[in-house]
Amino acid sequence: MKKLIPIFLLCLFANRSISQNLDDINDLMGSFKNREAKAAIDKYLSNPKKVTDADAWYMKGRIYNALSRDTGVTVLESYELKIEAFKAFQENQKLDKKDVRMKLEDYVSYFDLYGEMFNNGIINYNAKNYQGAYQGFKMANDIKDFIISKKYKNDNMQLVSFDTSLIMNIAICAMSAKNEPEAIVYYSKLTDANVSGKEYQEVYQYLIDYYNKNKNEKAFNELLSKAKQLYPGDEIWVDIELKAVEDKGGKKAVISKYDELVKQNPSNFVYAYNYAVELYNCLYGKDATNAGDTVISTKLNEVLKKAIAIEDKKDITALMLMCNHLYYFTSDLNNAASAIKGPNPEQLKKKASLKAATMKAADDCITYALAAESFLESIPSKNPTQKANYKIIVGNLSDLYSIKKNQLKVDEYEKKNKAADSH
Repeated sequence: MKKLIPIFLLCLFANRSISQNLDDINDLMGSFKNREAKAAIDKYLSNPKKVTDADAWYMKGRIYNALSRDTGVTVLESYELKIEAFKAFQENQKLDKKDVRMKLEDYVSYFDLYGEMFNNGIINYNAKNYQGAYQGFKMANDIKDFIISKKYKNDNMQLVSFDTSLIMNIAICAMSAKNEPEAIVYYSKLTDANVSGKEYQEVYQYLIDYYNKNKNEKAFNELLSKAKQLYPGDEIWVDIELKAVEDKGGKKAVISKYDELVKQNPSNFVYAYNYAVELYNCLYGKDATNAGDTVISTKLNEVLKKAIAIEDKKDITALMLMCNHLYYFTSDLNNAASAIKGPNPEQLKKKASLKAATMKAADDCITYALAAESFLESIPSKNPTQKANYKIIVGNLSDLYSIKKNQLKVDEYEKKNKAADSH
């Protein structure tokens, strides 16, 4: 943006038919006595007979704008003076149907006010006066909209009908000033215009979260759909959607949503793994609400198999989760079988069934645990997480072989467990 050169008219009026009072006021401004000139023009226009004098309003605009630049004028007073200058120029045009004064200067005063209002916003922002910055940028945008609506042109300044950076500045300053309603208005202008690009993604995130918190389901769904189109493949939208689903329907709704996502995206490891984590936590988490649920346990097996199949071969995150799941599942079955003591035929039958299920689960768990062991043993220098996982695996294998009454294997894995402590 090119900086405008302020206009100072030392002799505004060639028309000698204008009142001598205006000539005197013009001389004050020409002598850079802007404070005195302001007092004089205010007094002049306080006369009901002069209030329709178009030239006086034009002069007021010039004086107020000139004073706004004077040394010693505060940033706030400068802003207020420019507001009044803008109104004065508009009043001049309203009264002068031929628009003589503004045409002669080629509407430079409006462009000047726009540029200086923008600078006012910057000055306030740098001073951390966010409310003042919001007002400055907002007024710059209002003046810009006025200029464009009138189709005024200036060779030194090219204005655009929708200035995304300026709108963003207004929204950010409003938010920083804790004026959320206005921030929402201006952020919405950006999303309504379908702006995109990395620098605007947080705008969509903020508004989507805002609509969710305020239970505006229609706006939430519409903007989320738009965000997915403008930023395809970004999983942040799934995270936001899942949070909204949970807020509305709890864990059951989240699990249902994950089931849908995994079916729609069969090759997406993150969806499958996160779905498995949700199911796992339902069975074994700190606040588990479905401990022992065989339906969820079976579903967890299915989902983990899918996750392991598409997991990066350099990672065993899903494999470790499967090992933990099957270990707990086997332990639960074994404990349930051991708890049956009586000689009742029905109890003995149930105990035998549980023992058989325990052995089957132990075999399944051993298969996955051996795969994890092999992977971890192939790493010459393990990081802390890999070391911890190795300890878990060899410890679990020792327990599993104990359930299967294979003492030779138990001894083997007890040795490995002890050896792991020394590394």
